[in-house]
Amino acid sequence: MIAATDQTILSSDELMQVIRGCQQQHMASQEQLYKYCYPAMIRICLRYAADMDTAGLIYNNAMLRVFKHIGHYEEEGKLMAWVKTIVVNCCLDHVKQRQRFPDTVSLDTSEESASIPAQALNGLSAQDVYRIIQSLPKATAVVFNLYVYEGFNHREIGQLLGIAEGSSKWHLSEARRLLKEKLMYLSPSKK
Repeated sequence: MIAATDQTILSSDELMQVIRGCQQQHMASQEQLYKYCYPAMIRICLRYAADMDTAGLIYNNAMLRVFKHIGHYEEEGKLMAWVKTIVVNCCLDHVKQRQRFPDTVSLDTSEESASIPAQALNGLSAQDVYRIIQSLPKATAVVFNLYVYEGFNHREIGQLLGIAEGSSKWHLSEARRLLKEKLMYLSPSKK
């Protein structure tokens, strides 16, 4: 894996040159694109991976797909959205390989509100919240990430993961319930 900790800043003209170079399979252009996409895309990978090494493997696989299919890329100005779609799909492939999702999950309609009071978040860092999300059961965390961070609806999540729409709703509800529980427990105002 190439260490890509510094954000590579490219003008739109420079980015188009890099894309054209990648379409011609120039290694220097591929390295530039890899570094350009890394900061935003590794964060997405980390939402689905257990650790940084796994996130790096997912990102590398995603970028291999990007380089393989960049010849089909024609939407000037929408590169990051195109790459993000590939990265999310690689993340989902990784999750599917590691976890079998149940086809159906019973819905408990007597669920109490899973809204999280603001005071539960006081004093917690973004890293604390990230760790709590990572501690959720894998299937529940994946649905939560797809819904909250990626903006998919329950029908789309069901199709992506091969689960019923109701199962997606249950996983999201369960994620909210567990997050509320864990955040309230860890809240500095409770200590």
